[in-house]
Amino acid sequence: MTSDAKRIVELRREIDRHNRLYYVEAATQISDREFDVLLRELLDLEATHPDLVTPDSPTQRVGGEPIEGFKTLAHARRMMSIDNTYDRDELRAWYDRTLKGIKNVQSAMADGQSKIADLTLNMTLVLEPKIDGVAVSLRYEKGRLVQALSRGDGQRGDDITHNVRTIRAVPLTLNTQDAEPPNVLEVRGEIFMPDVEFQRINEQRDEQGLDRLANPRNATAGTLKSLDPKVAAGRRLMFYAHGRGELSPDTFISHHGFLEQLRALGLPTNEHITAVDSFNDAWAFIESFQGKRAKLGYPTDGVVIKLDNLALQESLGATSKAPRWCIAYKYAAEQEQTVLIKVDWQVGKTGKLTPRATMEPVLLAGTTVRHATLHNMDEITRKDIRLGDTVVIEKAGEIIPQVVRVVIENRPASSKPITPPTKCPSCDQPIEKLEDEVAHRCVNPECPAQFREKLIWFVGRNQMDIDGLGEKAIIQLADAGLLKTFGDVYTLHTQRDALLELDRMGEKKIDNLLAGIEASKSRRLSRVLAGLGIRHVGASASAGLAQHFGDIDTLTKADTETIAQVEDIGPITAESIHTFLNNDAGRHVIQELKDAGVDLTEEKTAPPPGAVDSPFAGKTVVITGTFETFDRNDLKAKLTRLGAKVTGSVSKNTDLLLAGEKAGSKLTKAEQLGVEVWDEAALHEHLS
Repeated sequence: MTSDAKRIVELRREIDRHNRLYYVEAATQISDREFDVLLRELLDLEATHPDLVTPDSPTQRVGGEPIEGFKTLAHARRMMSIDNTYDRDELRAWYDRTLKGIKNVQSAMADGQSKIADLTLNMTLVLEPKIDGVAVSLRYEKGRLVQALSRGDGQRGDDITHNVRTIRAVPLTLNTQDAEPPNVLEVRGEIFMPDVEFQRINEQRDEQGLDRLANPRNATAGTLKSLDPKVAAGRRLMFYAHGRGELSPDTFISHHGFLEQLRALGLPTNEHITAVDSFNDAWAFIESFQGKRAKLGYPTDGVVIKLDNLALQESLGATSKAPRWCIAYKYAAEQEQTVLIKVDWQVGKTGKLTPRATMEPVLLAGTTVRHATLHNMDEITRKDIRLGDTVVIEKAGEIIPQVVRVVIENRPASSKPITPPTKCPSCDQPIEKLEDEVAHRCVNPECPAQFREKLIWFVGRNQMDIDGLGEKAIIQLADAGLLKTFGDVYTLHTQRDALLELDRMGEKKIDNLLAGIEASKSRRLSRVLAGLGIRHVGASASAGLAQHFGDIDTLTKADTETIAQVEDIGPITAESIHTFLNNDAGRHVIQELKDAGVDLTEEKTAPPPGAVDSPFAGKTVVITGTFETFDRNDLKAKLTRLGAKVTGSVSKNTDLLLAGEKAGSKLTKAEQLGVEVWDEAALHEHLS
């Protein structure tokens, strides 16, 4: 084995170990930056030695090509649902029923009828937080992840392996240093979205002018049902294991012991899992856990109670839909009633109008709530919400206050329907609603509300990062008439006397502000594009555009089809970019930034080692059809490391089409456009 090959093995083990420490043991030993350094070294080595890349390498979590649809496959063992209750007495009845079942087993043993050998009878219970996520079944064969299925109807589920492989909390290979996995290990568990990630994604959707996600569970389900694994790779989903599917061999005695073995193998289990020996202890845990839920950082809606002894589980069996040996106690979502006073329509930086309810203050889940989102006009109509109504509110996913329903019987005769404004509440210009959109929008590019929101975003840390120019300063300067366009930011140095007249604006503060503005001129094109608030364009798209085109003039001259060839840029986003850069308002913004000396170029990163002399270097490649000796995702990763840009559609900018069996319409279009086509034999020849 060469020194590079040895180092690749060492790095994979080290990265897997740190993932295990972070997700399983909550004992991080290195910073995120140090982790990224290890991953970068592995990426570079694999780029130099593409023949050493394996599907279970930590570098393969980025997501491959979109799939055409989900395959539905049978579960090796049925994924059953769990009975639930919201009532202590019903929970006690389940406990007594289960205890009676154990006594019947004990009686059968005394009569010599039991097939259970050496069974120690007890009523030990394992209690687990009931996470409000998406149930999945992960199948490992000889320690390697080979399949991930959704619950589906319990008998069959969708194959979501392409998305689950991108989740860092799910090991691609099990840790065999501390434990020996069964030849076949099916793990049942829950994939969920942490609160901070849910908030991050909604903030990102706000930036792109998209509707906010309603709650973490729906966001998780939508992520796992995406045909494009890059969606899952870009969202930091989590996973906790909590159950068993097919095991071969199955040597486990207790559920608690099974979970401990999973942790040793590198699969995360919930830190709050506990075992008790009585109903009173179980109930004490349930009451205690309710007070902890808000601080966990992920959504839970109850506690699952399971019989610990696996032989007893098998003996008690199941009804037609659920096991008899477990039950879920679900907490009722905390709700309160209040009165809707008024609805304000807030204008975002993309012009989208969002209705915001103002209500009589009410204490909900530990905080005083006065406002709630009403999402959009369709939601208001569906729930028939009117001004003056008594409404029931709760926190969606324990985070966002929302109106659940109207108490119709309390509706006063003076209640009034809610109607969307016909003119923008900020600029008084007409409001539009496109047929294919739910949102109402102000389309005036000079709308003050939009501009202020855009400017606050533009100067933010991840965009132009102008120190001293935060939200309050933007509002203060705009109110003083000093900020009316993006370019005005870069002429503030000519307004020093006017700045000194403002409250809390001293010489030193102004010096720091102007220094921050001057420093921002060198942030480069990707940061400028990310900051302009172009609809559908976030940081990732901006970076891709800047790397591809290199400067603003080249990007501005590109047509929509050319822009759409950039990786991760679809036709809708391409149209949005092209429209912005080629309308009067967009051209004015860019010219102002040019005149101010803002750097609107991007230094292209060097190609990976080994890519410069590759026959694929600098070529736009499309892959279609099926190949006997290549996995599509692996092939795309290999070509990218060799300097190719792999896209999903054939156009006049495509240099090469790799056509396998059943190539279909992409091959036809390539032939019409005169694009070079290679079959699998030609691909092998050039790769070698």
